[in-house]
Amino acid sequence: MTAHSSIAVALACCSALAYALSAALQRRETARTVDGSTRTGTGVPFFGALLRRPWWWGGVTAMVLGALIHVVALGFGSITLVQPIGVTSLILALPLDAWLERRRIHRGEWIGAVVLVIGLAGLFGLAEHQPSDTRPDAGIVLTTLLVVPLVALLVAGASGRAPAVPRAVMRAAVSGLCAGATSGLVRLTFRLVQDGRSPWLIGAVLAAVVVLPVASVLLLQTAYRDGGLDAGLSTQITADQVTAMAIGIVVLGERFALGLSGGFLAVLSAVVAVAGLVTLIRSGPTPEQRAPAATAAPAPHR
Repeated sequence: MTAHSSIAVALACCSALAYALSAALQRRETARTVDGSTRTGTGVPFFGALLRRPWWWGGVTAMVLGALIHVVALGFGSITLVQPIGVTSLILALPLDAWLERRRIHRGEWIGAVVLVIGLAGLFGLAEHQPSDTRPDAGIVLTTLLVVPLVALLVAGASGRAPAVPRAVMRAAVSGLCAGATSGLVRLTFRLVQDGRSPWLIGAVLAAVVVLPVASVLLLQTAYRDGGLDAGLSTQITADQVTAMAIGIVVLGERFALGLSGGFLAVLSAVVAVAGLVTLIRSGPTPEQRAPAATAAPAPHR
């Protein structure tokens, strides 16, 4: 690995730690905020209550810090190198969440988390460590800017009629789609500026970079509310990685090592990651199981 790649990896690890702290704090505060009127309502009372909780703002601050570090990391390394490292935030967030909730982590949660990380680590090991020299096609860029919001709207809209945990998974997937697209578009912005491309094209990409993270944060809160950390964060992280790497491959021309064999191993790693994701979602405590602990634990000062 080059010096730039090493810096990118180190920064990505720091970003993952900040994201883990953010996830644990936000997940706890959504559990403290839920009551009978906000679980299935319009969401306005739910978000209004969240805005009055200082520890939730602490989680948002940690998320912003992690995002800033992540952006800097993308300036030093390719998406396929930087992005999969973010999955380690799940391993870090699990013990933090259990400590805040004063509960033990189920064996199935650890197994699912480890298998998920192994699968995504396989993708990381196959990634090229240098950004591609491919010139991004304007048509593909604009198509991406249209497809991502359209898919996000369709899936988020369909989630409204789903039961709690499936709804959490669907919204966490959309949150990950928006977050991963943001990472990919940030890296794309660096490349467009470097190539001296049209200011209008750069402006369109930057507009998406501003809007998509907001949608991602809002959807993730409802996923935490309905499905807890296991369903919410694990799904969000997986969709995040897949989306960002897809943009890196399709838009920026990044590739996996070993050619066709590398592509096969990447698919195998993805299957392993999905198996870990399903195990983790099924093993984690539901919001109803968490409710007694949330009620018993002292709430932070407002």
